[in-house]
Amino acid sequence: MTVAVLLVAPYPPRPDGIGAYAATQAALLRAGGEDVVVLSPPDGAGDVRVPFFGGRPFLRAVRAGRGVERIVVHFQPSLYFRPRRPVSKVLTSLGLLWLVLRRPQTEVLVHESDPPRPRLRPDHFLLRRALRRASLAFHTDAERRRFETEQRLRLRSFRLVDHTAGVPAPASRAEARDRLGIEPGVRLYLCAGFVHPAKGFERAVRAFGEAAQASGAEGRRLVVVGAVREPRPENLAYAERLRELCERTPGAAFVDRYVDDDELDLWIAAADRIVLPYRRSWSSGILARARALGTPALVSDAGGLPEQAGPGDVVFSGEGELARLFVHDGEAERG
Repeated sequence: MTVAVLLVAPYPPRPDGIGAYAATQAALLRAGGEDVVVLSPPDGAGDVRVPFFGGRPFLRAVRAGRGVERIVVHFQPSLYFRPRRPVSKVLTSLGLLWLVLRRPQTEVLVHESDPPRPRLRPDHFLLRRALRRASLAFHTDAERRRFETEQRLRLRSFRLVDHTAGVPAPASRAEARDRLGIEPGVRLYLCAGFVHPAKGFERAVRAFGEAAQASGAEGRRLVVVGAVREPRPENLAYAERLRELCERTPGAAFVDRYVDDDELDLWIAAADRIVLPYRRSWSSGILARARALGTPALVSDAGGLPEQAGPGDVVFSGEGELARLFVHDGEAERG
């Protein structure tokens, strides 16, 4: 059988949001009758497994992509570029350039990118050439505009991909709360995802605490669910500060561990509101899952998030506005 789609991506059981997205994409394509091959790092359960640094996944995709109808590369820089390894970075950029030149059916789905600094560095120069030649996909037009500005590129070809596509049907709210041990009458706010400073989870906890002082915390909870993915000192220190803040904020709690997709969907289904207090963001897989599962969100105005927000979501700017939203939300519930 001819392979229809080759996916180049992290993959479960690796704890990675992009990997979860790719797994859902693969399942949907297969359910639609497509023959799919997944090329993943060794810690993922892909059909083909190779180390992801030094351009190796792209060179392997050139070989595996012969005769394949479509190749999709899930792109986020830290997946492919080894930190502080200039030669490896050049090889990575060369590998991607070689892939898009040899296999023009390649599409690069940009989950996130970094601005080139400096622009004339060899790996950045080669990467920009590869991205200029590739067909690109983004989750929001705001991400696409930011990408063109930062990379100083006029894109040859791009499309927008709905981030909510393929999120599985959830349990009911009552069932989800029963399985998580959350009382039916509690108004639950949820922050979820990997923990690092750009997520701004402490902004939600502080705003929730401010709202509790104004209107009381009885019957309301804010739960942060997630763990540090990259154990850098700044991320570990941030997680510790977040834990301490939750401990001294009435009604707040920090579930400090990685949860798989099934448990994540339970938390989202159980929540009354998802809270995304991000400082920086391209787009959010958590917001996509919340929209698909029918849970409204309070969404910061960072990056492409406002464009990704749905009709039932509320976009806010700054901690003070979020605190007022918590107060208003609680008053509406009590009324």
